Amino acid sequence: MNSHAPIVIHRHINRLPPLVGRWYALGFALLLLGATSLLMFSVRTHVNILSVALIFLIVLVAIPLFADRLSSSASAIVAFMLFDVLFIEPYYTLSVASTDHVLALVVFLSVATVVSQLAYRLRVRATEALAHGRRMTILFELSQVLITESSAAGILNAVVARTIALLGVRSCAVLLLNEVREPQIHAAGGPPPPIKEPDHRAVMQWAVEHRQPAGLGGRQRVQIRTRDGVHRRTPPRLVAPRRGTTLYIPISTAREVIGLFYVGDSGHRQQLANVDQQLLLTFANQIALALERVQLAEDATRAAVIARSDALKTALLSAVSHDLRTPLATIKAGATSLLQEGIIWSPEDQRDLLEAIDEETDRMTRLVSNLLDLTRIEAGVLRPNLAWNDPIDVVQETVRRAQLRLSNHTICVHLTPPLPPTLFDDVEIGQVLFNLLENAGKYAPAGTPIDVTLVQDGDTLVFGVEDRGPGVPPDRAERIFEKFYRLEERRAASGAGIGLAICRGIVEAHGGRISVVARDGGGSRFQFTMPIQHRQADAVEEGTWAHAS
Repeated sequence: MNSHAPIVIHRHINRLPPLVGRWYALGFALLLLGATSLLMFSVRTHVNILSVALIFLIVLVAIPLFADRLSSSASAIVAFMLFDVLFIEPYYTLSVASTDHVLALVVFLSVATVVSQLAYRLRVRATEALAHGRRMTILFELSQVLITESSAAGILNAVVARTIALLGVRSCAVLLLNEVREPQIHAAGGPPPPIKEPDHRAVMQWAVEHRQPAGLGGRQRVQIRTRDGVHRRTPPRLVAPRRGTTLYIPISTAREVIGLFYVGDSGHRQQLANVDQQLLLTFANQIALALERVQLAEDATRAAVIARSDALKTALLSAVSHDLRTPLATIKAGATSLLQEGIIWSPEDQRDLLEAIDEETDRMTRLVSNLLDLTRIEAGVLRPNLAWNDPIDVVQETVRRAQLRLSNHTICVHLTPPLPPTLFDDVEIGQVLFNLLENAGKYAPAGTPIDVTLVQDGDTLVFGVEDRGPGVPPDRAERIFEKFYRLEERRAASGAGIGLAICRGIVEAHGGRISVVARDGGGSRFQFTMPIQHRQADAVEEGTWAHAS
């Protein structure tokens, strides 16, 4: 007989309804005993009684591997009767002619009964050990998911899937209560729970109100006697489920019930074992802890975002209050002076006042524009308006505008034409270059030159701005591009500390990088790169590009 056959039969019988499975196992055991008896009866004259008894014992050891205790005991009795009727003289009767045969039958019945029960217990222990090992494996996998999974949906789906795999139930779901305390399905496996049926709603309401598990078994409702002796149709506490049983286990935190863990239709199993019920309670508690952890993580993230937003608002208000005060005061003073009656201003004085108003207005416009650009960069919505441009034209136009503000410095431009036209936002790249020039003019001593370079390095354009200022310490070369960060020795200079942060945001939006290094002989070299987007030759019309020399 194949050693794996009883295990296969046992798995097949377990899929049947309990009563049908018991009769099926008993019938198969009797069929096996009949086949064994028929085989030995055909060679009865060639085997002795001891051999027949041993063969029957082997069969009785195999039967408990797929049958229950009652079927195993019944098989031992049937084997005893077959042994007496077919193999003990006189044949075909229960009477025994020899005293030795009586002793042999008594010993056979005793040994058969003990052996069948021991084999049954061994099978039960082995099944429990396998189930325990499988249960521990699933619990370990679930603990790993609860630790590594950061989303509530992933956690709930993992618990549902492992509950179905572990207990073999046909339906499982997690119901979370919304703002109006109505259960809503957030994860489900198998048929969804009938949460709109009156009986199920009553069970769920009872479980939530009493914070205790409740079950609804088939069509039968359990009545519980209260202290006043009145029978009320109240859902029972975690009753042993029958076929079609529904269980609702509350998912409770320290403050309230946040949902229900639903397990429905246990198939043909007569009941869930106590250890299975404890596992369901454990799963419900794990769901509550995991959801609390996710909520705490979301609250922490939200608090960090709020704190960051508050810090940004504070810094913006500080920058606006400090850097807008001076241009506004200048504009106000100039406009008030020009509007005063009784004072006749010379054309030269009027021009000076108007130029001051114009200069401070441009300064305030740049500051507001920088603040708006910083807000777009922080929000991740900075989108360059890409177009085909000549980088040499952008450099020359930006230097021309910056020279008007940096009258105390000489800007020397070093270009290596011809350079290929490429795809970039000329306004934003011009702003980056202008901010770097303004930064160099702010910290470099008056009269020192500022060098602007533009070279091609493979498929990359390299823009550079070099000054003869105090330089940037190497350990702060990265932090200087952070918003509102300024070196301690330069806090006296005007500015909000956002120009370099805007430069980095724009350059990175174009796929480039910006950095600062020490310059030989003192000073700093700010440089940023931009990838060259090559244009097809036939797409460039003749005479479209004219490189400045």
